[in-house]
Amino acid sequence: MSAGSTGGFRSSRQSTSERGGASHGIALDIGCGGHKQPETVGIDCRLLPGVDVVCDFEQGLPFRDGSVSMVHLVHVIEHIRDLLGFMVELYRVCSGGATILIQTPYYTSREAFVDPTHIRFITEDTFKYFESPNYYDLKCNFRTLSIDYHMRKPFKCLPAHFQKRARRYLWNACIQMDVRLEVMK
Repeated sequence: MSAGSTGGFRSSRQSTSERGGASHGIALDIGCGGHKQPETVGIDCRLLPGVDVVCDFEQGLPFRDGSVSMVHLVHVIEHIRDLLGFMVELYRVCSGGATILIQTPYYTSREAFVDPTHIRFITEDTFKYFESPNYYDLKCNFRTLSIDYHMRKPFKCLPAHFQKRARRYLWNACIQMDVRLEVMK
């Protein structure tokens, strides 16, 4: 896992294949709001510009099993009430080798707490619960490919081992994580 702050998948100018996604299947931007990623099917619970499918994605995704090759979750996962059920549903619709790109506030950042609709705090270790075998016997298997950290200015220039300690032990040193998962089927 990298400790940089580049946010490798942040560029909206890259095509799905350039961002490392499979070239087959559908690319989704779940919870896109009015900021849908290019070349994706935008899904949100509200009809906004750029939204292609309006649905409560916490109740299920209207896609066939194994039909999705790339998923963007940009500041969405911290709002999901039933994260275990959502990840199982995500696994169902994704093909083997599909890429899941997640941006979320880091659990010790101010940004994780200021939005009253955030219902959970995400750490690096959160995603280990979705590897197989897992503690909850979930029908999913995601492998963490990389995690990029967005550190605040005073901490950006520190060596990686000091950044890790700052993230773990200091309040508000890290703003967000960009997590890249692979669907293992």
